[in-house]
Amino acid sequence: MSNKNENATADNATTAIVDGQSQIQNHNLILPEKRLVFNDKIISPLVTIDGKSLLEADLPPIKFVIDKILPQGLFILAGAPKVGKSWLSLDFCQAVASGGQIWDSTAEKGSVLYLALEDSLSRLQARLKKYTSEGIPDLHFGTRALKIHNGLIVQVTDFINNHPDATLVIIDTMQHIRNNANDKNAYVSDYKDMEILRQITNHFDVALLLVTHTRKMDDPDPLNTISGSTGLVGAVDGVMILEKEKRTANGGRLTIANRDTEGYVFLLEFDNDTCRWNFIEGETAEEHEDSLFETIIEMLSYKNKWSGTSTELCKCLSELEPEQSFNPAVVSKKLKSNQNVLKNKYKVDFAYEVRNNVKLITLSM
Repeated sequence: MSNKNENATADNATTAIVDGQSQIQNHNLILPEKRLVFNDKIISPLVTIDGKSLLEADLPPIKFVIDKILPQGLFILAGAPKVGKSWLSLDFCQAVASGGQIWDSTAEKGSVLYLALEDSLSRLQARLKKYTSEGIPDLHFGTRALKIHNGLIVQVTDFINNHPDATLVIIDTMQHIRNNANDKNAYVSDYKDMEILRQITNHFDVALLLVTHTRKMDDPDPLNTISGSTGLVGAVDGVMILEKEKRTANGGRLTIANRDTEGYVFLLEFDNDTCRWNFIEGETAEEHEDSLFETIIEMLSYKNKWSGTSTELCKCLSELEPEQSFNPAVVSKKLKSNQNVLKNKYKVDFAYEVRNNVKLITLSM
């Protein structure tokens, strides 16, 4: 704008530029010296950086609390009730507090705060005895905490200030620190709460992991099963989903989706004696999806065309890959949403039709 005091009105609010247009350079950020007025209050202009300066800036790399799978930031660990989320959380705590490993990933040693808000000290003691007979000095437990809007941030900040080497905070479960049952707009409420919790990860080099539940639903994208609105997933830096094919089975799958790292799918097995999740095998999320399509290619190598229901398809795929689990609803949705990938990458034609109230899938090469 060329006029210093040019006013613009919108929604009965007035915005004005009251100083000049000069700019200063500070750490590659362009910080305008001008001041803006909004509703008779001085506000700051936007702080920007140009593409060349951003490309040349010496910025710190992503720091990991657990190599590859858990960077610093705000994250969610979700799973069905009693699926083993708390045991997995304790696996993470033990690895970080001891500076050891979990599966094939190395943890950065540091103090850990584990707020086990559904547990008693007696239950935590019984669990800890499964891990060690000597104790873990850098792992700190709490069974009570205030809610997000009533002082939780101050409590966690105080712990980190008293333990400057802290790198991991786990809150189990997230619902115990929230109080929005009467909130009419779930998305806004979810996003707002995550932004408040982000104050911790914005000010300290820690990972904050929130444990929560999933809903009972079939969906090709596990992120859609997290209890709550999409505001939760949209506001955090990453999500982990722990699933079991059957509640009584020991086999599990951990899907990891982070903003700044590769996605992973790990096949795990729960050891009832040690109460640990053991690593079976892992692959990136893209490799996991490719494995479904590659099994379809193998099936079509025996005959160039296949037609039937999604249940029949899963039965055929399971015969070829008995160690993999194939869910009819999930497979059907993945095929529908990846028709271009099937066609362009794998040269497979996909067709879907309803005939005599029967949903039929046709695959051909």
